[in-house]
Amino acid sequence: MQQLDDDRISALAAGTMFVVSVWLCLGALRLHPLSPVMVYQYVFGLFHLGLVVPWALDIHASVLPRWILRYRLTPALTLVIAAIIAYQLGATLAASRWAGGRRRDPVGERRYQNPVLYHLGLAVILIGFGLFGWGIYTIGFGRFLQASYIETFELVQMYDPRLFITSLTFVPVGLYITAASAPWRRMMVVLALTACWCSTIFFLGFRGFALAPLVVILVVLNKRGYRLPKAAYVAGLLVVIIAIPVVRSMRNNRLAERSVADALTEIHPLAAFEEMGGSLQPLVYTLRLMENEDLRWGKTYWQAFSRVLPNLSLDWENSGYLAVEDLPPTHWVTRLAAPWKHRNYGGLGFSAVAEPYMNFGVAGIVLYFLTLAGALVAVERFDYGRPTRLALWATMLGPLLMTARGSFDSFFRPAIWGWIIVLGLRVVADSLLTARRSRQAAATRQPLRRTLPLQT
Repeated sequence: MQQLDDDRISALAAGTMFVVSVWLCLGALRLHPLSPVMVYQYVFGLFHLGLVVPWALDIHASVLPRWILRYRLTPALTLVIAAIIAYQLGATLAASRWAGGRRRDPVGERRYQNPVLYHLGLAVILIGFGLFGWGIYTIGFGRFLQASYIETFELVQMYDPRLFITSLTFVPVGLYITAASAPWRRMMVVLALTACWCSTIFFLGFRGFALAPLVVILVVLNKRGYRLPKAAYVAGLLVVIIAIPVVRSMRNNRLAERSVADALTEIHPLAAFEEMGGSLQPLVYTLRLMENEDLRWGKTYWQAFSRVLPNLSLDWENSGYLAVEDLPPTHWVTRLAAPWKHRNYGGLGFSAVAEPYMNFGVAGIVLYFLTLAGALVAVERFDYGRPTRLALWATMLGPLLMTARGSFDSFFRPAIWGWIIVLGLRVVADSLLTARRSRQAAATRQPLRRTLPLQT
């Protein structure tokens, strides 16, 4: 009983610290609510505190998972508090360091556009859609329709999933490029494509791959000065709050048998927050498991980076058995803490606090969040008016948001390949614009200007 009381106090302390940190960033530091540092902070808080704070306040929506009552939460929540404090300190130091020379906030102004880059982004989206459909065809449409969410992970272990997985990178990158470069009159096209892709992926059960691009697109459009009505943001937030527990309920059924109407009967106002608050679980398990293991000293980050290169073999085969110490953190904690779930291709996810801890201990947590917040505040000084810069920034932010509830295994590959795609299309766009100017100059017998296009 004393343990539960201590855990409740720790949960309330962590929740209070999170609210104070958000208030300081928005008030004292005057950071924009949709700035990178704030968006990451929202996501981090929801994924680590969304379950335990309602529990501590005794307003939780559903039956509590056993791990909350079985294990001590205070050590994990103490590390979450340390991460919040380090994050706030990093943001404060960075904001103080660059306060004098910070650029005027461009939000609200109409920024540059690049129609050529926009159409190239549309081409990337179409390629991504094609890869998505072809990937499902490779796995088997019939198998896919008859599979539940967990069973889809079994399918990707048995059949070649590379095209399907690649589409989860290609389509968001294409959306980021179009959002960053679209002419003003084409913004609704960007929103329609984003809604189409995110709702499809969301319905399939891959919520993280749907919500992260959606959030990034809204941030990009806000950076460009394209603001939706406040009512649209409120309505969208309500839809997401309802949709998260609905999809949680539906994805236990086969894809062909899912019913939104049936799932709506089981929702609760706090169900979405509790559903997102599960990242504390792998942190609790990591603390217990690391009592008997050595620190990784950066090994998980290096392993994630080493997986950047794609598997281009014509004959695909499963990677097979991996030693426990070589598993990505998500699979490592699932195999050791929930072996039955690992055998059935499920997962516990991971935590942005747990990975630096398993590599460098408490010092790693402090250094990581201090550096992360400082870097996110620092990038606010950049001129996001250029579509290429804005797209590059977006391809980093999307995977970074995924690490809040996962590991860097989900960051390096999409971020690096996203940069390669954006920079490659920038070169193509410049070439096409230069060629068009050459034709125009030849037609009018005027000399060609040697300057690069201003809107790239």
